[in-house]
Amino acid sequence: MGTEIIGSEIKYRAHIFNVAQMEVRLPDGRLRKYDLIEHNPAVMIIPVTNDGQILFVRQFRMGAKKELLELPAGVLNPDEDPLAGAVRECREETGFDSKDIRRIGGFFMTPGYCDEYIHVFLARDLVDNPLPQDADEFLNTISLPIAEAYALAENGTYEDVKTIAALMMAQKEIRK
Repeated sequence: MGTEIIGSEIKYRAHIFNVAQMEVRLPDGRLRKYDLIEHNPAVMIIPVTNDGQILFVRQFRMGAKKELLELPAGVLNPDEDPLAGAVRECREETGFDSKDIRRIGGFFMTPGYCDEYIHVFLARDLVDNPLPQDADEFLNTISLPIAEAYALAENGTYEDVKTIAALMMAQKEIRK
């Protein structure tokens, strides 16, 4: 017998997530309550230019209380297809659309207490086609050569785990 979710009650509602209290039956039959952050799914994009650069964004992150260098990413709108969300986020955050964008994988961010799932997309053959940034986003786009972007991952420069994970997922295709 595995763990069984018996019930869930929303304790707090926010813009992109809820906090739910989950009641579960453990494999040994005991009942236990857990708190779970129910987060909208998200996308992350690895935009690679035709001249071998990866586009990153530098932005302030509340959880880190500072600016971080990371790959473009964003939360999906309700019922938005992940591919459509990746195209939108790429255009909003980098100013580029992709003629060759495809999903290469995905992962849960912090599954111990949050159900946020991030779909990872590799975007190539970029063309200028910007969308306005979200009103609360103040991003600086930074272009790094592929080798330098991976060297920063290897030496521990990135503090954003989703950036590290996405780069590792794509390395065989990008580092050819």
